[in-house]
Amino acid sequence: MLVLGKKDLEDLLNTEEVIDALEMGFRELKEGRCVVPVRFNLNVKEYQGQFLFMPAYLSGPKQCGTKIVSVFPKNISMGKPTIFATYLLTDPATGELLALIEGATLTGIRTGGASALATKYLARNDSRVLGVMGTGFQAFYQARAIRAVRPIEEIWVYDIDEKRLENFCQKFASLLPVHPASGPSEVVRKSDILVTATTSNTPVFAGKDLKPGTHINAIGAFRPDMRETDDETILHSTLVVDTYEGCLSEAGDLLIPMNEGKLKRESIHGDLGEVITGRREGRRSPEEITLFKAVGFAMEDVVTAHRAYEKAIREGKGQQIEIS
Repeated sequence: MLVLGKKDLEDLLNTEEVIDALEMGFRELKEGRCVVPVRFNLNVKEYQGQFLFMPAYLSGPKQCGTKIVSVFPKNISMGKPTIFATYLLTDPATGELLALIEGATLTGIRTGGASALATKYLARNDSRVLGVMGTGFQAFYQARAIRAVRPIEEIWVYDIDEKRLENFCQKFASLLPVHPASGPSEVVRKSDILVTATTSNTPVFAGKDLKPGTHINAIGAFRPDMRETDDETILHSTLVVDTYEGCLSEAGDLLIPMNEGKLKRESIHGDLGEVITGRREGRRSPEEITLFKAVGFAMEDVVTAHRAYEKAIREGKGQQIEIS
């Protein structure tokens, strides 16, 4: 069995390769060669956390695996990450465990890649200013990946945690100008592309502040009771989801206004696979506000993990261990 840690993944996976793997995966999904149950959530109410179990199988490229994720927002107060994860990559023909992979980094890389893939199809080609709301673990991967598909020249960022905000700015300071904002409205008004990567239960910005032509990647809220976007944003955006099944069971950004009778299921323009395969149009005008809502999809993990595994075998990376 191969063991791949954080540094292995960072060395093995570049954004272009991840986007390529994800695009293949979404095409396989639309061709019916992908088995992905809606993820199973195990709530741990005592500690306000939860475990997520995310299996996936792609019959075309013969890829199979399961991610186990824990999400404990209160970890921040203890100086620990909110997310821990492990990926188990398996051989679908035998059930053999091929690789044990550090899952938090894998999640960051694939989630950033999915946003970059959506940005590729939905953002204006001349988008140069990236805004980031929430500068925790996911934010770095989001910003790095989006820079691979659009000519980003500067980043505006906001976080209620000043230390996290400072750390994010330091990470990007040598790459391009990064501006800590005084509040959410300053970020939104500056942005051509806006990322929301928070664990908020309530909207983190006002839709009235959005510029025409903005593209939004809303990737933080992942439960029916969580939302990062307000009604104005949702009702005035072209909505694209990572998957209908996931978002219509977990995305509070959509479910809350639906339950209040403000948004209809038919208002969702399409899912990302439909956009990629041409079943639905991507961006249709320079003034259109587009929004990609993602709650995470296990196919993204397996194609990214398998890409890392294949490269690691070719390049002799990682650590081989025996467990039997």
